[in-house]
Amino acid sequence: MMFLWDYILTFGMEVDLVWKLKWNFMKGLYLFQRYLPFIDPILLILSSESDVFPILLSFFYFVGKIGESSTETACRNLYYANGGW
Repeated sequence: MMFLWDYILTFGMEVDLVWKLKWNFMKGLYLFQRYLPFIDPILLILSSESDVFPILLSFFYFVGKIGESSTETACRNLYYANGGW
């Protein structure tokens, strides 16, 4: 609930300072991280009803793990564990 209060309080500033700017990478990144908490539950619900979304979610997991030791074998195991081939 706390993040909803934050959205309500800062929405006016966001419209003035972000939405009126031209599109660039930083604006896209900001909006993505800002609204991901609303999109994430939808993706999780859909992932339980479809075979496509677990693969998509595992891709985002893989991208987050790139900085760690991601070997080809680890990536293949992650893919197979999420219902790939």
